[in-house]
Amino acid sequence: MFMENLTVKAKVFTACAACGEAVVFESNSEEKIICTRCGSTVKKHGKNSALFVTAFSISAFMLFVPALLYPVLDISVSSLSSSATVLGSIKALYEEGLGAVGLLVLLTSVIVPMGFLLTCFYVAVSALLRRRLPMFIPAMRLANFFQEWHMADVFLVGILVSIVKLIDMSELTFDYGIYLLMLVCTFTAITEVYYDTLLFRIKAGNYD
Repeated sequence: MFMENLTVKAKVFTACAACGEAVVFESNSEEKIICTRCGSTVKKHGKNSALFVTAFSISAFMLFVPALLYPVLDISVSSLSSSATVLGSIKALYEEGLGAVGLLVLLTSVIVPMGFLLTCFYVAVSALLRRRLPMFIPAMRLANFFQEWHMADVFLVGILVSIVKLIDMSELTFDYGIYLLMLVCTFTAITEVYYDTLLFRIKAGNYD
């Protein structure tokens, strides 16, 4: 009975990231915690969050590889035709002497988004298992860093803008790659909605 009461009464003491207001709540609470001073979200809803992040992060990662390899667009001008892939576009930038731009696109649109998905998956699995896996804290810190710099969605918007500009000049056909990239961006966005550092630290039993 004593241990049961101790679990129920366990408290988490933290501060609002936006205004610094002290916030206290029960560690086993699955409810969304809102700062009473500024209204910012301190902790997201806990129910099924780790499950959703696990499912959508690994799904997005698995779709990322074919999204990079399959053609995004088929372009036809007069009797000439060409297909464009994400990796092919990065290679073309390098061959045109824009190696720095190509490297930036590779980092922000490929490497960082994939790193974000992998680290989110690892942290979420730890939260699901309710135990701290090896390298849990470094993985969580990497996920937080990658979250600020992944820009696969910006790359997708750039493709769509290019389509608008080229549609009157050539015949364009959507290929599998663009649909896969849309799914990757959608699943990544859902992962971000449910990913919460504080919540997963508590669930993994690593909050201090």
